[in-house]
Amino acid sequence: MAVWLAGLAVLLVVAVWAGRRAWQNERGSAASFGAAGRLPYRVRPLMTPTELKVYDRLLRALPEHMIFTQVQVSRVLEAPAENNRYWFNLICRLSYDFVVCDLDGVPIAAIEIDDATHNLPERMEADQRKNRATEDAGIAILRWPVHALPNVRQIRQIIARCQSSR
Repeated sequence: MAVWLAGLAVLLVVAVWAGRRAWQNERGSAASFGAAGRLPYRVRPLMTPTELKVYDRLLRALPEHMIFTQVQVSRVLEAPAENNRYWFNLICRLSYDFVVCDLDGVPIAAIEIDDATHNLPERMEADQRKNRATEDAGIAILRWPVHALPNVRQIRQIIARCQSSR
């Protein structure tokens, strides 16, 4: 029994030491941020080729509107004061592909381009949260399958319907 307890104690000490060392290494790399030479970041495109195509169509279809890309849901929807952290956390890591606003900056519709990744269980759950939060806030959420994107004329009609139903 004593050997077993001694072995457990040694194992516990090693685990605590390893965890502390990993924490210090992680923390140390963040602390040395300012001392680093060139940082490892690279520029990446803001939109995919499909999103660029949709953005171009939105600009041509809706010149009297403002079009925003890659917008955090929490920038469009305000969490209630009561249980703010809970409600905020439900949406804080979600984003819209596009948000169409009137010229006063008031959102009319949020647009999502759905590709095959939206069939993954974790994406489906996030999409359901996003849909419900957006609709319950009174904003239209439009989901356009990547293989059936609307043309300029159709976009005008869709957004006109969203505006008239507000």
